Amino acid sequence: MSNHPGFYFDIGKKARDLLYKGHIEHPPSQYHGQYLDWSFGVSCEDIAPRLKTVFRFVLPDANKVELQYLHDCGGIAAGVGLSFKPTLSFSTVIGGSLLSVGTELGFNTASRMFTRCNLGLNFNTDFLIASLNLNDMGDTVRASCYHTLNPLTNTAIAAELAHSFSGHSSYVTIGTQHLLFPTTLVKARVSTYGRIGAIIQHELLPNFFITMAAEVETSATKRGAKAGLSVAFRP
Repeated sequence: MSNHPGFYFDIGKKARDLLYKGHIEHPPSQYHGQYLDWSFGVSCEDIAPRLKTVFRFVLPDANKVELQYLHDCGGIAAGVGLSFKPTLSFSTVIGGSLLSVGTELGFNTASRMFTRCNLGLNFNTDFLIASLNLNDMGDTVRASCYHTLNPLTNTAIAAELAHSFSGHSSYVTIGTQHLLFPTTLVKARVSTYGRIGAIIQHELLPNFFITMAAEVETSATKRGAKAGLSVAFRP
């Protein structure tokens, strides 16, 4: 277990990655043929002790540069979009390896309005990781948990409960993952929206991953199936 709380985006990250990363709506690149987005980042960690600069580029838009500072008692990140009237972002987390709390703010310089105001609470142990987030300017609350069943095979389960106050709706997503072979990971999930999804991710070459994903809609209002293939290079 890490000896520092990390950054705001680390709150609930384990459960989020298991439930959404690589699935149809969160692929490394778009699954539909009419779109193709490229995403890559560059980081420089030797500016000063504990200080790191991160450049992130998502073509054709969403390019930004971010400055991160990590301490044993907290983490701070400040970013700016690379555009004529950029969006500014700031996040901070304080606490320790067991319990931490954080906030995230976003400000649009064009409209001169805050576009993001989120709060997060994280509880982290070797047995269980649990988080609670208040997102979308206080309109959405998300509670998630992540539990490792077998570290040797990366077998784990995760669950997320989300509720929208404006939409008066709630949903639950449950998922699991397992390492079939040292280079092959399988994941599956199901949600109360009637979505059942699964992915197979294989490390074809060192740091080069190929992912096959499929999702089935079983709800009464929307039925159908989607499938896709993506590749990712993670140096």
